[in-house]
Amino acid sequence: MPRGRRAVPCGGGSSPGGAAAPGWRRRWVQGDSSSRHTPRQAPPPGSAGRLPAERVGGAGPTHSGLGRMSRQAGRGTESKKMSSELFTLTYGALVTQLCKDYENDEDVNKQLDKMGYNIGVRLIEDFLARSNVGRCHDFRETADVIAKVAFKMYLGITPSITNWSPAGDEFSLILENNPLVDFVELPDNHSSLIYSNLLCGVLRGALEMVQMAVDVKFVQDTLKGDGVTEIRMKFVKRIEDNLPAGEE
Repeated sequence: MPRGRRAVPCGGGSSPGGAAAPGWRRRWVQGDSSSRHTPRQAPPPGSAGRLPAERVGGAGPTHSGLGRMSRQAGRGTESKKMSSELFTLTYGALVTQLCKDYENDEDVNKQLDKMGYNIGVRLIEDFLARSNVGRCHDFRETADVIAKVAFKMYLGITPSITNWSPAGDEFSLILENNPLVDFVELPDNHSSLIYSNLLCGVLRGALEMVQMAVDVKFVQDTLKGDGVTEIRMKFVKRIEDNLPAGEE
C-alpha cells in the first residue's frame, strides 16, 4: 500500500457519527480534500417515497400527542372534582364551627345567611364581568339568569325553575343535586339547621346590588328527608337609587 494512504475495510468501518455502514467501501486520502467524499447510503428496501412518521399528516397530532391531550383532559376533570370536594369539605367545617360557637340552630342559620349576603354583595361584580349578561327586564329573566348561568358557573349545576305564582313575582328553584351537602348527614340534635342557608344569603346580597329586594328561603331539603331541595324566591320591591336632591 502506498505511503500516506489508509484503507477502511469493507463492512467493518464506522461513519463519523459512530454508526456502522456495512457493504460500503470508504477511502480517505490525506492532504487531498478533492478526493474526500461521503458515501450515500441507499434507502432500505420498500421505504422509497415514504416520509418519517412525525411528518405524515403535516402538523396534526400523532397518536402519542392525542394520548397526552387525553391525559391532560383527564387531569383537568380530576382537578375540578378535587376542587369541588375541597369546597364541600371546607363549607362543612365552617358549619361545624358555627354550631360550636352558637347555642341553637336559629342563630347558626342567621349567621350563614349573613355570611352569604356579604359574599353575594361582592360576587355580583365577578359574575357580571364573566357572564356578560345584560340587564334583566323582569323577574322571569332574572330567574333564568340565576338558574342557567349563575348556578352553573359557581356550583356546576342547573336548577329547574317551577311553581310560578299567578302574579309572576315568586318561583321555586329545584336542585336535584346540591353539591354543598355531599358527604353530609344532619345529627338528630340539629333538626332545625338549614345547612345550605348560605345560598339564600348569596342570592339576596347579589340581587340587592342590582336594585332588587328579594326574600329567599329553603322550603324543602334532602338532608331532612325531602325528595328534592327547593329554594323559594319572592320579589319584594325595586330598590331606587338614593340620589342627592336636585340630581336626576
